[in-house]
Amino acid sequence: MASFGRARRNQGSVLRPFALLVFVSVLLLGLRNTDIVLGTSTFLTQLLVPVQRVLADVGAAGDRFASAIAQIDSLRDDNSRLQTENDRLTLENVRLREQAIAGQQAEKLLTLQRTVPFESVPAPVIARDPSGILHSIVLGLGTDDGVKVGHVVLSDQGLVGRISEVGTNYSKVLLVTDSSSVVSALVQGSRATGIVRGQFGDSLIMDWLLQTEPVKEGDVVITAGLGIGEELRSLYPKGLVIGTIAQIQTAEAAAYNRAIITPAVDLRRLEHVLVVKTN
Repeated sequence: MASFGRARRNQGSVLRPFALLVFVSVLLLGLRNTDIVLGTSTFLTQLLVPVQRVLADVGAAGDRFASAIAQIDSLRDDNSRLQTENDRLTLENVRLREQAIAGQQAEKLLTLQRTVPFESVPAPVIARDPSGILHSIVLGLGTDDGVKVGHVVLSDQGLVGRISEVGTNYSKVLLVTDSSSVVSALVQGSRATGIVRGQFGDSLIMDWLLQTEPVKEGDVVITAGLGIGEELRSLYPKGLVIGTIAQIQTAEAAAYNRAIITPAVDLRRLEHVLVVKTN
């Protein structure tokens, strides 16, 4: 029996390599069948397609993200350049507009200068009282430019005032609205005469208007160019526009009326004036 057992074990040892050889042979024969190979390949490809799609989507998303970052950086650079250019153009536009305004003002003063029968010189306004309490302005011309006390100051709209103080490179103008300013005047339509004085605020008053004179609101008041009694020596040439009558005040027991006058010149916004060398 022992011999029989050993014989079976020897037989099993011989058969195992033989069976393995048969299995390998069958496998090789199967692999030679192209249908099996094709089917296996198709099956594996179908299994891998979802994975490949996910990987492709991840890769495309990564590319898009990197492209978006690059575009954002490029847009930032472009925006910075455009902002810089816009700032430059804005400043240039402001400069050109100021040049145009200055040119218009110079042209108006030149036109006025041609109509004034006296020597005159344009002057810039370099200082003013922003509150309007002090009725004076300072010009950037003085004795070095031939400016003297008493010279008349005009704008293209009308009378501004007269030079009250002068230095080598500046001059101070007493505005026509100052309470110490006195001007002989006449109403352009009726030729009624009176005295125009400054007062507190931006308006003027005209005294000594006879009640019998046909003076009405809206009439233009100009310089008379003459002295009136002992009170006033004329400081201004005749025909300069002072303003328009805004209101007429009548007193029952008086022989004269008083007129409230709106100045022709906006004295708070003067930038350039004309100094007329009247003496």
